[in-house]
Amino acid sequence: MTFRKLLEKYKNQTATPEERKQVEAELEKYNALTEYLLEQDVDMEGEDLAGQQEELQKIDRSMKKRGRRIIAIAVVIACVVMGALTAFQPVISKVIWYDPTERDFQQYSYDISCHLAVLAELTMPEVQMESVMITEKGWGQYDLQVQQREWSSGEYLWEDGTVTRGKIQLKSNVYQYSVINAFSRGTAEFGNSVMTESAEAKAALADLPEYMQMEAYVSLGKDWTMEELENFAAQQEGYLGWVGVRTSTEDRQLLPLMGFDADSSGYIWDHVDEAYPFYELSMHEDVPLSEAWEKHFLALLQYSVDHGDFYARLNQSNNHGSTCQMVQEYVTENGVKTYGFLYYGTPAEMRKLLENEDVEGIYVTDYQLRVPGL
Repeated sequence: MTFRKLLEKYKNQTATPEERKQVEAELEKYNALTEYLLEQDVDMEGEDLAGQQEELQKIDRSMKKRGRRIIAIAVVIACVVMGALTAFQPVISKVIWYDPTERDFQQYSYDISCHLAVLAELTMPEVQMESVMITEKGWGQYDLQVQQREWSSGEYLWEDGTVTRGKIQLKSNVYQYSVINAFSRGTAEFGNSVMTESAEAKAALADLPEYMQMEAYVSLGKDWTMEELENFAAQQEGYLGWVGVRTSTEDRQLLPLMGFDADSSGYIWDHVDEAYPFYELSMHEDVPLSEAWEKHFLALLQYSVDHGDFYARLNQSNNHGSTCQMVQEYVTENGVKTYGFLYYGTPAEMRKLLENEDVEGIYVTDYQLRVPGL
C-alpha cells in the first residue's frame, strides 16, 4: 500500500494500530526535516543580509570618498578660475568696457587727453586742456586727474573724475564754458550782453596802470571772415586767444558757443595732424593764417564727429559729436566767420583795439599784475 493511501486511512481513522504507527513515524520524520530546512533558510538569509549591509557600507564609503574628491576638484577649479580672472583682469576688463588708457595717437599721452583737448578748445575759451592721469582700479573702473591751464594766469588746475564701466564722470569745474552773455551777438536769445561799450570802456581803461595784463571778450558789430580777423590781428600789439565762430543763424545761436584757439601753443599732436590736417596750426606756417584757422576749426569738428562714441560716454557732453556735425554742415555752407574773440593785452593795447569801428565793446574777465623787474 502506498503512503498516500495509508495517510488517507489515517485521516479517516480506518487505519489499523500498526498503520497508525507507521504514518506517525513518517510524520515525525517530516517535521524534523522541515525544522532543519527552516533553520538553514534563516542562516542563509542572515548571511545574505550581512553581505548586503557590508556592500551598502562599501558603496556609502565610496560615494563619500568620491564626494570629497569632487568637492576638492571644484575648489581647485574655482581657485584656478579666480586666479586667472585676477591675473587677466586688465585684459578682460578692457575687452568688455571702454579703456581710457588707449594710446593710438601718441605714445607719450593717452587718447583721452586729445579727446578732452579738442572738447576744451572748441567750447572752453579761457582754459587749455593739458593732460589726463589715469589710475586703474580694476573691472572697468579708473580714477582720473584732469589737468587744465588758465590762459590768463598760466596757472594749472587739477580736477578729479572717474570711469565706471564705460561711463566717464568729470567734475563740473572741468567744463569751463564761456560766460553766457560775454559777446553782444553770440547769445542773442539770452537778453542783454554784459559787454561794456567801446566809449565807456576806453574811458575806464585810461585810468589803469600799464603793468596790468588783461583778458577780455571782444564783441564785433558784424561777423568777420577769417581774412578780416587776420588783418585786424596784424595791426594789434596784444594777442588773440579763443575765437568764437558763428555756428548757426544769429537768432538761434547754439550752446555751448564754439570756436578755436588762434594761438598754437601747447602739446604738438603730430600724429593727430596726419589724420586731421591742420589740427596743429604750428605745423602749417607756410599757409596763410586765415586759411589755417578755417581748416583748423574744420579739423576739430571732424575729429569730434569721428569720436562721437567717446563724447557720448562723457557727462555733460553726450551730444557733442552730433552737435559738431550740425555745425560742420552750417560752416561748410556759410563759411567760418566770427562774432567776437578773447584778447590779451595791456590797457593801452585794449584801447587801441577799441578804435576799430567794428568793435562794439569788451567784457574783462581777468587781469594779472606784471610789474617789470618783479
